[in-house]
Amino acid sequence: MSYRDRGYLPHLELETSTYFVTFRLFGTLPEKVVDEFDRERQTISEIAKRQDRELTEQEQARLKYLESTKIQQYLDQGIGDCWLKEPQIAEMIKGSIHHFDGIRYISHALCIMPNHIHWLLTPVSSGDYSLSTIMHSIKSYTSHQANKLLKRSGAFWSREYYDHLIRSSEQFGRLVIYVIENPVKAKLCTTWDQWPWTMCSKQIQIALTE
Repeated sequence: MSYRDRGYLPHLELETSTYFVTFRLFGTLPEKVVDEFDRERQTISEIAKRQDRELTEQEQARLKYLESTKIQQYLDQGIGDCWLKEPQIAEMIKGSIHHFDGIRYISHALCIMPNHIHWLLTPVSSGDYSLSTIMHSIKSYTSHQANKLLKRSGAFWSREYYDHLIRSSEQFGRLVIYVIENPVKAKLCTTWDQWPWTMCSKQIQIALTE
């Protein structure tokens, strides 16, 4: 993986898998909403299976919309407990992710919102650091630490997370902007760099100021 500066954002040559991941706090989506998403996803998949075919581009686009755009709209409303707005919780999680940056993964951009997190990362090619093992480690450690800080028990993170494999440098650039601008879109600040729990690599910082 390497960067080349080309215009507003760095050009990323994808030599290994790079992901856009969203994970959220437990209880941040109403059960009714989750059930509606699940039913529609299942219906789309079952229709294709009965017809013994792959999903069409339109069906894939609909699934992507359900798993990203529509879900993000609910999350940005700040539904449910918003423990991540507590500075000590947000700083702990930010530090935990930064701790293994360059060791288990390359972290390109990160934004900790009040009830969810957006993260762009590339697992390192050496070692057994798949996306699933990285996410399990991060969620397990931070949930334990957060519950201690909050003096609570029980589920902290929702079990599932949403991940999308980035397939082009153009898509990477769009998602960088999406991640860092999320607090602005949610009207939590006026510029991305005002949000204390947004993080991006030095290469991206340089590209954003050019």
